[in-house]
Amino acid sequence: MKIDLGGLPLGIGSLPHTDIEAACRVVLAAFPKSPFWPELPARNGRESMGVDQVRGLPGAVIDDDGRRAFFELSGDLSGELGRFYEAYLSESIDGFAVSEEFLPGQAAMRRLVEAGGSRPAILKGQLTGPTTLGLMMKDSEGKALLYDDQMMDVLVKATRLKAQWLIANMSPLCGTPAVFFDEPMLQSIGSASIPIDRETAIARLREIVDGLDCLTGGHCCGNTDWSIMMAAGLDVIAYDAWSFGDTLGLYGADLGGFIDRGGYVAWGIVPASSEGSAVETDLLISKTEELITRTARGAGVREELLRARGFVTPSCGLGSLTVVEAEEILNKTAAVSAALWG
Repeated sequence: MKIDLGGLPLGIGSLPHTDIEAACRVVLAAFPKSPFWPELPARNGRESMGVDQVRGLPGAVIDDDGRRAFFELSGDLSGELGRFYEAYLSESIDGFAVSEEFLPGQAAMRRLVEAGGSRPAILKGQLTGPTTLGLMMKDSEGKALLYDDQMMDVLVKATRLKAQWLIANMSPLCGTPAVFFDEPMLQSIGSASIPIDRETAIARLREIVDGLDCLTGGHCCGNTDWSIMMAAGLDVIAYDAWSFGDTLGLYGADLGGFIDRGGYVAWGIVPASSEGSAVETDLLISKTEELITRTARGAGVREELLRARGFVTPSCGLGSLTVVEAEEILNKTAAVSAALWG
């Protein structure tokens, strides 16, 4: 999706709040032009990564308190699989709605945006990416679904349908809906812990994002092969620029081609830790400026173009912090955006 929204602050997803509406109001106050709907894992285990995403899928079991999801694959799933693929082929998205019971921040944010009467430039939602989801979700014997080709096909297609539902529900409220895919486990691609190849990781992400009518992004909070996200067709790469700042510039021609095609970099410059709430905003601003300059030189990209193709984010989600720390980090993210992009 070709847009011109560079410089806006964006959130990664989770917050430590337990009051749903209060969390949404904090986001809107900090990011009025580019809010995100928050996930609140401290409020309820059902808001943990991936739980709502697999709800209702063939073989999926979610325990009573919602803190654990797994797949029971020992029985005959042919009927469930048939119904799933029928829904996929007909692009029937109603069965893949984000549940207000599981992730109430999505509906609460929609209501507040509607009631506010303004139309943000971006409204962002987030899902778990396929590699991470496949490793998180296990069968009843503890084997990750990542190694089950049939079930990975289900997870990939279900994630696409969930993204389509999000787009349909966010589009009437904003200029550009954004759906980001959180992929922390991409940092282990090629290692003994994730013996899948780069091409498989790319193909699964590409199947999800190809043709989606929104701004798509990928977030990894560790160091990874950033060319995977570039090759998968994502619009935005969101990375921990505070800890791994110079790694992106190592991808030279790949990054240059990505930017030339209209791609964006989301500079995760505010640490998602107690350090982030304490660090001086002026230091974050100067560090971002220096990083843009170094990355442009390393990748052979014009600095003014790379700057224009940028967003600002915290380095990761904020769900594990205190409410005070998280709110300070959101405000500093907005301050860096305002100082560098106005």
